[in-house]
Amino acid sequence: MSPVAPGTPISPLHHGHAQLVVIQPPFGPPLLPTERPPAASHDPAAARAAVLSLTTVSAIRREDAPSRLAHPGSPSDREEVDCVGAAAWGSTVMVSDPALIEDGVLGGALEDEFQAQRAMHPDARIIALCARDFGASYTKILVAVPGAPDLMFEGFEELETVGDPHATLAAVGIEPGRLEELYDFSSEGCFDYDALLHTLTGGALSVYTQEERFESAFVVDRSEEAEGTICELWFP
Repeated sequence: MSPVAPGTPISPLHHGHAQLVVIQPPFGPPLLPTERPPAASHDPAAARAAVLSLTTVSAIRREDAPSRLAHPGSPSDREEVDCVGAAAWGSTVMVSDPALIEDGVLGGALEDEFQAQRAMHPDARIIALCARDFGASYTKILVAVPGAPDLMFEGFEELETVGDPHATLAAVGIEPGRLEELYDFSSEGCFDYDALLHTLTGGALSVYTQEERFESAFVVDRSEEAEGTICELWFP
């Protein structure tokens, strides 16, 4: 498949983002849903190394000065698909990369990166997620936590759960007796995914007004496999 030309616009009806969090041991106490993560210094060199570790990236073309943490945006053209954000706060690394989205039908970029990072960091907590809306909303969340079976949420509109969220939260230190109090589990399996992710990532995916944390922004060259995924999913 031929690469998409720079500047080619993405349909205004197409939106999506994907993020990856890797937390190295030793692990601190779990962050409860109502707690704000402490401010931590950003390490640009560690963020750069995290970006270069991605299977979707072959090289870094440009690195911008760190800026305050913000929610990941959705790219508007082919050039913006090559924009990757990364933050490194102590033992936590968070990366935003639009090349990692999936649509539930084609490809498996998020799953592939999740497994690649697990191989590189077997003792870490690893959380990967993507959200895509190209007329139908699709979400996928992958979780690997030492001491618990893998956990996955996936689906269009309503998410199917594979694994046991209770066991995963208990493995990160949430007392079993407080699970129902802190997290909105329902009999249908639908609950507050943001609260779950907040605890599992130590707040790495939560963004606040007057944000004190910083992240770096990069423009990257893509691996051959990532270029194919970008063509299929962002320019169908």
